[in-house]
Amino acid sequence: MAGFRLPCLKSLANLSGLTARVSTGPQHLQQLQKLQNSLQSRHRSSAASSVNLSSERINDNVVYSRHEDCFLHSQTVVQRFFDQASLWPNHTAVECGITGRKYTYDKVRMLTRRFGSALVRMGFKKGEVLGLVLPNLPEFPIAMLGAAGIGMPVTTVNPIYTAEEIARQMQNSGTSVVVTFPQMADTIREVASMCPSIRRLIVVGGPQEGFVSLMEMFQDSGDLFDENIELDPFDDMFVLPYSSGTTGLPKGVMLTHSNICANIQQIVHPGTARAIPTTSSNVSDSFQEVYVCVLPFFHIYGMVGSMLTGLDHGAKLVTLPRFESESFLNCLNNHHPTMLQLVPPLVSFLGHRPDLKLDAFHRLHTVFCGAAPLGPAAANKLMDRLGRRDILMQEGYGMTESSPVTHMSPIINNEIGSFGEPVSRTRVKIVDLNTGESLGPGQEGEMCVFGPQVMKGYYKNEKATEETIDSAGWLHTGDIAYYNEQNQFFIVDRLKELIKVKGLQVSPSELEDVLRRHPAILDVAVIGVPDDIAGELPRAYVVKKNGVSVSKEDIAEFVDVKVAPHKRLKGGVMFIDAIPKTNTGKLLRRELKSMLLSQIS
Repeated sequence: MAGFRLPCLKSLANLSGLTARVSTGPQHLQQLQKLQNSLQSRHRSSAASSVNLSSERINDNVVYSRHEDCFLHSQTVVQRFFDQASLWPNHTAVECGITGRKYTYDKVRMLTRRFGSALVRMGFKKGEVLGLVLPNLPEFPIAMLGAAGIGMPVTTVNPIYTAEEIARQMQNSGTSVVVTFPQMADTIREVASMCPSIRRLIVVGGPQEGFVSLMEMFQDSGDLFDENIELDPFDDMFVLPYSSGTTGLPKGVMLTHSNICANIQQIVHPGTARAIPTTSSNVSDSFQEVYVCVLPFFHIYGMVGSMLTGLDHGAKLVTLPRFESESFLNCLNNHHPTMLQLVPPLVSFLGHRPDLKLDAFHRLHTVFCGAAPLGPAAANKLMDRLGRRDILMQEGYGMTESSPVTHMSPIINNEIGSFGEPVSRTRVKIVDLNTGESLGPGQEGEMCVFGPQVMKGYYKNEKATEETIDSAGWLHTGDIAYYNEQNQFFIVDRLKELIKVKGLQVSPSELEDVLRRHPAILDVAVIGVPDDIAGELPRAYVVKKNGVSVSKEDIAEFVDVKVAPHKRLKGGVMFIDAIPKTNTGKLLRRELKSMLLSQIS
């Protein structure tokens, strides 16, 4: 099962016969602008039915969204937030799940202006980049929106990175000012010493040597925040996230205000998600969505799929700076979320937690999972544990380069194992790896997407942009997928992760899902190991459950009876203490392959 694919993607240009990639700078942007203009003119009000149930949604093997066109406004992300926040000024916008520190929508709006004004007072200007090196804190969206409101793109960084890793991103992005938290103060001082472009350091909390206090900046009058600043939503960057680097060196992904605004509207569009509108705080029976935000805001899934979409919808965001089982469970028990945004490890965690208090989920209407493939076994385990058939289990697909969402499973008749269908205004095609020809239902090939959420390009990396977005504006994902007659899409695997056994393709994800059904297995990853005769053979790296006895032979036999002969674990079974993963739960199979190669050498 697929989830959000968030790293940057390698080019497939080395495959013979694939559609040529040519310069995508002005031509690519012209294609996107034409799409925006044509779709804007076709806008229809999202009234009673926002879904076109016609089966005629394929043209020349290009799959069109069955949803009505969502409205694409011409505001910046910040202008949109200001408008939405005025609808629920007294509702809580963000609350720290650890300390209880919280801000209303009206307070976030005011502090956004003050922070932006304080940056202008310091001498920062439109076009300069602000770096956010923060975990999930209530001040995260304030700093992001305040900077973006004065025309400063924001580049987000994982706070567990080393000084060298952070410095590389700051250098590449040309960051001028960094916002961080006290625990990272020493590291950021070291970063600043390596980055001449950094002129100021800001810390959330009390004064630190060499830092300006964010709380002091919140005392600014706000008079230098220009709400009429000239920004082009279709061209000016809102955010500059960097890919995880699992498929190459990290690259800055230029996402414009228009990209992000479009994707938010695609996500909340009626018929796409089961989101309930927030009502005014002035009525006695007011309703507000509640998100427990453990997915990191510095990551595109947490940033757009949780934080910015939640703020656009009037949700209360309960922030957790890191995942710790007790604090996560306490937040669930205390705040009663209406929607859970999860990654596969969290789905498994909740599904296997014996002390889960089901009362905490009495308001829950949706569980959404992304960031990595989720097997049916884990999905069914959680749904059985929650014990309510009215809860919607949704999955999605996306990547940093698409802001991120391109697919979401339908509210009705969704299929376990599928990552869904194209969201509003999105086209998808599956292309033959050798010829570039668009393929029909049931045929496997590389998935390509087209829509208003596709990035402007890679920052200062025209070559990588040309290799990823073709001249017609199609984003080549590097994922092997297919779709069925109902236009629901299924991931086969990453192109580079497929195992070839005597010319036959074996999907690691498929074998991992089979293995997760074994009662003694806590976690697993499958890779291909070299073989002189077969080319490659599947090998499983297994984390055993504590206190359970199982042999390598038992696991291999468990798989043998469930898969075709070429998919059997003839490359062996290895026991390890932990599976290497990204912070969002994506398996780092390349690390296992590197370990294997070092052992062989």
